[in-house]
Amino acid sequence: MSPFHPPAEQFLGVQLLAPTAAYDYEYWKGRLVNPGLLVGAAAVALYRLPLLAVPVGTDRRGGFMDMASPVFADALAGALRGRPGFDQVSASGQAVTWGEPMPEGLAADARRRFQGLREEPDYGPFIRPPDGHGGRDSGVRSKPPAPGSPPQRRPTPPRAAVEAGAAYP
Repeated sequence: MSPFHPPAEQFLGVQLLAPTAAYDYEYWKGRLVNPGLLVGAAAVALYRLPLLAVPVGTDRRGGFMDMASPVFADALAGALRGRPGFDQVSASGQAVTWGEPMPEGLAADARRRFQGLREEPDYGPFIRPPDGHGGRDSGVRSKPPAPGSPPQRRPTPPRAAVEAGAAYP
């Protein structure tokens, strides 16, 4: 029988997994100028949501991750030290940085280039939500539909309305 460990003690470790295990792997794949950097990336697992730490190289000069607390930041810095592409790893408060330090006062485009990111994300085929969706993508420029793609349709409205408690006696 194993001894009881309080929840805070159980979560102090940082686990590095394969890059494809990261929740945001596709997000980074679409944003990086050089997606080949993902080969050396690591999924950082805290709790149950692994997020991607992308190494520096070619077009990417520096990277960072914000952690939940300085304890986690120190643990992640220790786990990344010595890995290729994670040079000059340091933890300061809740932030973990690697590569060159980002110069102060950079404009948004210069920060994007420093981190090796595309001007426009390349997320592959663009799927547009139905009219009136009101999601986060409202007002965002969209890619034109691919040649030969089906025309956009509105979802079919429900045929009958049922009261919420109607199914129960």
